[in-house]
Amino acid sequence: MKSCIIGLIMLVPLAGIAAEKSEAVALRNYLRQTYPSLAYVERYRSAYPEEIQGSNALWAEGPLPPAATAQDLVSALVGLEDYHVSLKGTAVGSNRTLGALFRTSSDNQMIVWHVFDTHGAELKSGDAILSIDDVPTAAWLDRVQAVTFGGNRRSRAALAAFQLGMSTRANHQIQGLGDAVSLLVQTDAHPPRKVTLKYQPMSEQRALAMVNAVEQRDLPRHFSAAGTRIGTMRLGLFAPQYSDTFNKANDQAEKVPGTTEDQAMLAGFCAVVRSYIAEFDAVADQADVMVVDLRGNMGGFGREARLLVEAMTSVSTPTFDVFASGKSGVLKLVAQPTDASCGRVKSHKPIIVMTDAGTRSAGEHTAAWMWAGKALLIGERTIGAGGGLEAGSKGFALPNSNFNVRASESFAFFDPRGELQAGEANETALLEKVSIDRFAPSRARPFATQAAGMRPDLESKSTLADLRDGGRAQIERALQALRERGLLK
Repeated sequence: MKSCIIGLIMLVPLAGIAAEKSEAVALRNYLRQTYPSLAYVERYRSAYPEEIQGSNALWAEGPLPPAATAQDLVSALVGLEDYHVSLKGTAVGSNRTLGALFRTSSDNQMIVWHVFDTHGAELKSGDAILSIDDVPTAAWLDRVQAVTFGGNRRSRAALAAFQLGMSTRANHQIQGLGDAVSLLVQTDAHPPRKVTLKYQPMSEQRALAMVNAVEQRDLPRHFSAAGTRIGTMRLGLFAPQYSDTFNKANDQAEKVPGTTEDQAMLAGFCAVVRSYIAEFDAVADQADVMVVDLRGNMGGFGREARLLVEAMTSVSTPTFDVFASGKSGVLKLVAQPTDASCGRVKSHKPIIVMTDAGTRSAGEHTAAWMWAGKALLIGERTIGAGGGLEAGSKGFALPNSNFNVRASESFAFFDPRGELQAGEANETALLEKVSIDRFAPSRARPFATQAAGMRPDLESKSTLADLRDGGRAQIERALQALRERGLLK
């Protein structure tokens, strides 16, 4: 009997090890078969050694990392440097929120950006966050960015701050957070105060309030900077389902006999774009330079974003989704479809686009398309979301756990010169082009933003004061620098 008991005790950990190995093997096979290009990831890791987190053990030859718990999965997957990796499944839980959104400066300070729910009413927009659960903010961001998916340290910190305000229970646990968060906040020069907030379910009502908050202007419609009249447009996200303009046009189109669902959706997109065109022209009429603010853009419908970019720049940049082909050393290119124009702005004023480390997904694509259309980019390198879940990924359910891993199953390659063609292409040849000068964007060859982000023409770091004044002083500094470099008259 004693020997049987010893045998059972020994079998328990061995069974756990076997399960972990099975999950890691399955995950490695999934990535090798469906991830667009692990060679691309290796190129990025080589180009930006200072940004590397984790290892390549999950997809490379050699010992497999554990993959049984959420923490295991994060540790294994962070090496992809991929913002669009996420954990789903029953073990993860649904989104929950503090009722507020947070933004970070380039030097790791944090403010309350928007309060969108009464639950967070003890906070005020512009409040400085001095500590999170008694950990100084800069130290907390340094710690948490190491377990946050993304391509560069700065963008991971920005994403960690966003997820502090809204994410899943599992993700908050990985960040070291419980069901409530204690924040040390400071309003202007007043003494710091402690605020403790409990996470609440992310309801439809709170989601709508958050969308409205993200769309709010940080900059006035018009102001003067460095002797220049500035007009501004705010693009916070592309979520037409929350737009009365979209829904009204979509519903009207659906009532016309023979109208397809896609045609009705396009009617809604065009109604939204035409409203932006009218606003753009009205603002530009009293401005010398137009500023399009994409800071903190959360993404959304890329189709709407592309129509809007064409309206503002009169340029439609060929863009390809890049998939794994199932053949070694070969990638599959699929051209993103383009829609007929919804109209164009009348203004020919110079356009400056503001980005930050929180500009992501369709917002990041907007920055790339605007830049390809000759707009100037100022601010920070974007988050590096060059493809991802919106491509239709169903993810991969790990065989012995309640976790589902979702990772990018496509990257976007931008092709300003129309050089690429749909179909199969040599992986090495493509990577040679897009990885030039540490994945720098180019109007003369294909370029990509996956992991690397969209590099601005003028890097403009933000301070706590810049976050609080919406970026007006930052724009003034940028205008002077652009003129000194001959980039702006």
